[in-house]
Amino acid sequence: MKNTRLLLALWAIFGFSAVTANAAELASAKVLSVTGFVNSYTPNGTEKPTGALGISPNGAQVNATQKQLAIGDILKSEDSIVTAVLSSAHMVFSNGSELTVNENTSITVAELAQEAFGGNKSYEQLQADPSKSQALLTLNYGKVSGHVKQLREGSTFYIQTPLGTAAIRGTKYEAELRFDAARRELILIVKNMDGKVDILSRFAGSFKYGRGKVGDKGFTSGSTDKSEAIPPAHTIVIRLSVDDPSYDVIVDKLKNYSPYQNEGTPPENNDQPTTPEVTPEDNDTTITSPNTRA
Repeated sequence: MKNTRLLLALWAIFGFSAVTANAAELASAKVLSVTGFVNSYTPNGTEKPTGALGISPNGAQVNATQKQLAIGDILKSEDSIVTAVLSSAHMVFSNGSELTVNENTSITVAELAQEAFGGNKSYEQLQADPSKSQALLTLNYGKVSGHVKQLREGSTFYIQTPLGTAAIRGTKYEAELRFDAARRELILIVKNMDGKVDILSRFAGSFKYGRGKVGDKGFTSGSTDKSEAIPPAHTIVIRLSVDDPSYDVIVDKLKNYSPYQNEGTPPENNDQPTTPEVTPEDNDTTITSPNTRA
């Protein structure tokens, strides 16, 4: 229910419309490559929590089945993945959008919906959204980058964090959520490479971009949400100090702190060779519609 309410609020703010309810069963993301150690977490039937899944101190979901992520795995709504040090995963969604989950990152596919479509292209061959789609990803901590390809009218692609939500409308982008121990701040960084990205957050005034085309503002917990477009090749930074009286309400330290941060020493590195990336020519990668199961 929490994510449903958030989606309704985002649709109202950005002027987007919802897809049909049964489309939630048709959407998915397919894993194309995995480097190092990456775990996936799938909710356990009746034990599935409402809204975004809880994350334990090691980044794992509560009441979820854990497995090592592998090439060809299909992720659905409420699935999560957690990457370790020197590890990453690359995937493609049923709307053609690509996502790379960098090392020391936890992300949840909070909501995913895609109306059925036809054709004989695999997900990774799509250059535009083949049907109306909705995606809401929760970046619990760490960094992701990706390419949201051309979305059709009514389609959305959101990345939410405690400090704000990025609405990706068609671009290459980066989003990072991390705790800066030296400054005692939780920091959200969103970069628009070359397209359209809006940020929905709480801040005073408008962003002014300085050296490096970076705009930097504090998160104003007492204000209301508002959106602002990030120009191409520009970056926004939003900070929340631990001294803010609302910090412990906004930030979940079990969910939004990387277990590898501020420990004094990095986790043990167990080298594992990079698995080969799936290409469209591979016979087992063609998916013509979300109705097709891998």
